[in-house]
Amino acid sequence: MKKPVVFLDRDGTLIEEVNFLLNEKQIKVWPKAIKAMRLLRSKGFLLIVLSNQSGVARGYLTEERVEDLNRTVFNQMRMMGEVPDAFFFCPYHPEAKLERYRRESELRKPDVGMARLAAQRFDIDLSRCYSVGDKLSDVGLGQNLGGKGVLVLTGHGNAEKNKLTFETEYFPDCIVSDILEAAKWIVGDLESIETP
Repeated sequence: MKKPVVFLDRDGTLIEEVNFLLNEKQIKVWPKAIKAMRLLRSKGFLLIVLSNQSGVARGYLTEERVEDLNRTVFNQMRMMGEVPDAFFFCPYHPEAKLERYRRESELRKPDVGMARLAAQRFDIDLSRCYSVGDKLSDVGLGQNLGGKGVLVLTGHGNAEKNKLTFETEYFPDCIVSDILEAAKWIVGDLESIETP
């Protein structure tokens, strides 16, 4: 049976934003992220981390380094009591310093390529999807999939909120203080849709 899914941003949403995470010492998993994932998991959601990693395209770190850092995040989360089902990342950027990464890519949020890859690997019900993050591109991902996008005010969230106008392409379905509040909203929203 297909499961509902929450696509989670990594930096500024699950962990502290440090403006290009380069080493393990910079990783700080927020306890509220663990509580949020635990709540969502208890309601049957798959939890998939999708992250734009333009630091690769800019030459700050390699794809292998991003994978190492994701493993460290995963291990810290496991020690804290809850983990996502998978991590996906996009190394491409249209203004990349490194030519092999300089391109538009459907993997880059708000495009849906990473979510489609996740749907090939997991039994995901994309008609019941949410995307949570600290940027409007995270909101756009969920909306581009036909789901909902939630903006958290951690990380870059406050700056992104200040950009909102009536003409904003990806206007959040919900704006909340942090990932735990996002999880509570998502649970309530899905229950309201599915309750006759």
